[in-house]
Amino acid sequence: MRSHPTAPPARGDRLRALVPWAVVGIVAVVGLGVFFRFTVGSPFGIDVWWHGVAGVSRGSAPYAVAVFFAEIGGGLGAAACAAIAAAFLLAIRRVRDAAAVASAMLLGVLASEALKAFVLRPRPWDQLYPVHGSSYPSGHSLGAATLAVSLALVVAAVPTAGRATRRWVWALAIAWPLLMMWSRTALHAHWLSDVLAGGLLGACVALLTRWLWFRNVPAAPRTSARRS
Repeated sequence: MRSHPTAPPARGDRLRALVPWAVVGIVAVVGLGVFFRFTVGSPFGIDVWWHGVAGVSRGSAPYAVAVFFAEIGGGLGAAACAAIAAAFLLAIRRVRDAAAVASAMLLGVLASEALKAFVLRPRPWDQLYPVHGSSYPSGHSLGAATLAVSLALVVAAVPTAGRATRRWVWALAIAWPLLMMWSRTALHAHWLSDVLAGGLLGACVALLTRWLWFRNVPAAPRTSARRS
C-alpha cells in the first residue's frame, strides 16, 4: 500500500505558531528600550561601526536614494501608503484584511511613539537629513516593516496565490524594510540598533494584529496532497 504525504499545515496554523515569537520580539524591543532609558543610551560598538560604514555623501546618488526613502517613509508617506492599501482591499471586498492592515499600522505607530517618549535615546550627532524626536526605535523602519509584512500576510492567505507569487511577495516584504533601515542609518538619523528594533517591532505587530483579526475565522480547506 502506498503511503500518501501528509498535507501541509494550513496558513492559519502557521500564523498561530508565530504568535509566541512575535510576543518575544516585542518584549525584547521593549526590554532594550528600558535598558537605554536607565543608562545614557550610548551606541553599541556595532552601532558605531555601522555608522561609519553606512554613511553617504551629500549630493551623491546613494544620498538621493536614502532621502527618497526618508520622504516616502515619513509620517505622511507611511500613512498614505497604508491608506491606499486599505482602500484597495476595501474596494475588492477584503474588509477584514483592510482592517488588519490599517490597525497594524496604527498600533505600530502608537507603540513606536510611546517608546520614543519613554526611552529618549539621543540620535547620532552628525545627521545628514533633518530629524526630530528621540532615536529609539526607528519609526520609519517600523512603518515599512508593519506595512510590508501586513500586505505579505494578505497575499499569503489568498488560496489562489501560487508558491512563486508568495515567495516574490515575501522577498519584497523583506527588501523594503531593509532598504528603509539602510536609508535611516545612511543619513545618520538612527543607530543600527534603532532600525533593527523598529523593523522587529513592526513585523511583530503586523503578525499579532493579523492573528487577532483572523483568530476566529475558520481556516480554508486544505488542498489534498498529490499522490505519488
